[in-house]
Formats: sequence, C-alpha cells, structure tokens
Amino acid sequence: MQKGRSMIEITHLSVCIGRQDDYAVQHRDGHYTRAFRPLSPTVLAAHLAGEMTIGTYVRDAQGSCRFAVFDADQEDGLARLTNLQAEFAREQVPSYLERSRRGGHLWLFFREPVSAEHVRAWLWPIAQLQGLELYPKQGRGEGMGSLIRVPPGIHRRSGRRYPFVDARLQPVALTLREMLAWLGTVERTLPPPFPLVVPPASEELPRPFLISSPTHAHTIRAWNAQHDPLTFLGRFVHLNQQGVGCCPFGWHHTGGRDTHASFRVYTPSIPGGSCWYCYAWEQGGSVFDFLRYWYHLDAREL
Repeated sequence: MQKGRSMIEITHLSVCIGRQDDYAVQHRDGHYTRAFRPLSPTVLAAHLAGEMTIGTYVRDAQGSCRFAVFDADQEDGLARLTNLQAEFAREQVPSYLERSRRGGHLWLFFREPVSAEHVRAWLWPIAQLQGLELYPKQGRGEGMGSLIRVPPGIHRRSGRRYPFVDARLQPVALTLREMLAWLGTVERTLPPPFPLVVPPASEELPRPFLISSPTHAHTIRAWNAQHDPLTFLGRFVHLNQQGVGCCPFGWHHTGGRDTHASFRVYTPSIPGGSCWYCYAWEQGGSVFDFLRYWYHLDAREL
C-alpha cells in the first residue's frame, strides 16, 4: 500500500468515512474545498501520512449515515462531551471521544447505514439541550451536506493531530499505527425506534434517550429564549411557511392522528414564552413545554 500504510489500516479508518464517492480537502486556513472525485485508498494513505487532510461528508449518496458526531467548541467542551459519554454509557450506547482544535468530538458508530432523519430525530434534541453541534446537520434534502475532518489527520490550521482519548482524556494509543488498530475495535450501535409522530398514549413504547442535566444555571424561560421556535419545533413537526402543521400529540385527536393541521408555531410575545398552540386540543406552551409532551416527562425530569 502506498504511503507506507497497509490495506488493513486503511480498512480500520473506513469506520470514520461517510460518503465515498466524494470528499473535501482542508486548506491551511481550516476551510475545505470539494474534490469532485471518489475517495481512494491512495488519498486515505496521503491523509494518514500528513501530506494532505481530508474531510468526509457525513451523509452518503442515499442520505444515510454510518456515524454521528457531537461537536463542542466551547471552553468546557471536553467536559460536556465527557458527561454526555457517561450518559450514553448508562444507556449502553458506545461512544468515543476525540480531541479537536478548540474542544472535542464525540463519535457514535452505527452497525449499518441509518437515515439522517432517523439520526437527527434521536440525537438532535440531545445536542440542543447540551449546547452542542450535531453532525449530520441536515436530514433529507439536496446537496452534499455537512462534513467533518477524518481522524486522525493533521488539522492544517494548527498543524496537529488530535487523538481519540479515554475517560481520563488520555490518548487511547501512543502511535498512529496503534490508533488505527484501535479504530478497528470500536463498538457500533443502532438508534432506538423513534417515531416522528408520537402515537396514542395507550401504545407502550420505550422512553427515548434524553439527557436531563441542564447545561447552564439559568431559567427555563432564558433557555427557551435562546431558540427560534420555528426552527426548533420544525425539527419535530413539518410546518408550512405560516408555521402551521399537524399536531404531533395524536392522542388528543380523533383516531389518534391530527388530519386537519391544527398545530401552529408563532413568535412569542415575551422572549421564551408560549410559541405554539393546538386549536383542536386547545393547549399550547413554550419550547420546553413541547419537549415535556414529546418525551412524556414532567418539568422536573426534563
């Protein structure tokens, strides 16, 4: 294999590769340019050798993902990700922490490709509650979507490699060869079943995984005010340009499903206040209230 890397090492790295029919090249300022050609073993070997650095598009050509990544660039980013990793571990979901230039990444690898919509339905609310970015950033749609630097390549802006680390934030391996061998041992998972429309309450479903600890010591209203209601709730409910859609809380509608677009999202009159209302249910509330009903949690649990 060229660049002194074996095919086995290249294969181990493939767990971190999303789309394979294209990739992007990172420049010295940290920005990327799309390559417009398939990713080859030669390119991967050059990436590992430090001769170039590539980014991989998280969604493949079919809109599916082989992994998801939480990104934390804050000063306490690694601490946030370590706490999240511990929460995942309690749910028996394997996740892997990687240092980055400004913080860290937390990787979840999947046993088989999973649609980006399914991934985001599971993980996007968690990212929002924890103040993290989530890759994939997009569900369905045109375009290449978001990309992320392929580990353990050199970040062109800092000139450094950033390792995967253990719970003590120590590198899981001391050499690049050992790091690649370690990548061949990572455990993979599958997202839990997660319906985009909540069924009637009489149907028993496992509770979706949700982080309950707050990110900042501030009020619920202040947290609500940080989020645009149309953008936030639009991740859960398909809304038209007027912010109207079918209510996802089907147990309050005839037949267990809203068929008359009774749900409306609007700009709150007071920042962080009520921003949605179901006319059939005659009930509404804030972003926080929506999550209470979505996850079937009381305010203290949420």
